[in-house]
Amino acid sequence: MLAILPLLLVLVLPVTVLGILYVLRRKSSDTGAVVAFTRIVAWIGVVLIGGSVLVGTAAAIVNGESTLQVPVEPYWPEFPAVSDVTPDHGDTVRSEITTVTVTATNLGAATRGLLAAGSLFSGLAVIAVLAAVIALCSKLLAGKPFSNSLLRSGRLAACALALGTLIGQTLTGIGTYRAGEETLRVDGYAMTGDQVFSGLSPWPVPAFSINYEFAPLFMALAILVVVELVNAGMAMARQNEQLRAETDGLV
Repeated sequence: MLAILPLLLVLVLPVTVLGILYVLRRKSSDTGAVVAFTRIVAWIGVVLIGGSVLVGTAAAIVNGESTLQVPVEPYWPEFPAVSDVTPDHGDTVRSEITTVTVTATNLGAATRGLLAAGSLFSGLAVIAVLAAVIALCSKLLAGKPFSNSLLRSGRLAACALALGTLIGQTLTGIGTYRAGEETLRVDGYAMTGDQVFSGLSPWPVPAFSINYEFAPLFMALAILVVVELVNAGMAMARQNEQLRAETDGLV
């Protein structure tokens, strides 16, 4: 899925730029054009992200080629026979490799299942938010922006974004670690010549690490706040209408 993101950006950016230029040329009071443009961009996002998720999931399931960023124990190649390095960087520089790029096929079924499930959960979380945006735009264009169904869809989208991202990152992290174990872990080796390595292995050793990104969680919280604000506004509007009706009845 990550390998397809540059292509998605190349396809989305021209459409986005053209849409922004179109909206800027419209009148400031013409909100319909802005809403319609937003809905089109959301649909494009659903199609592109959904397609990339399906491709990545299918590639993992059918045992296709997978390219992963595998966390490893801090590592740096040692070359005992090297001397008189030019230029001299001094003694304050410490270099470490903590991630390696692994392109592998024939991974285990459990590893491929974890990677596919992680990609699927992460992609569906984003699609859920885009679906909520499309629903809101449709209701705005229909003149019915506030409804109980919209509130439910907003809450579901926030929960899907938070839980889907968390589950997807966890499954992807576990699957990546298993892929590192299958491709990098070596139980023993024999050296030739006079080379001596101070570490456990002359090459990177896989490490268990899950990279959690909290930006989607903050976005989910922001969506929940907006939904609750809309809910409070709707309740106040109903109370005002009830008070106005009671006042008119007394008069």
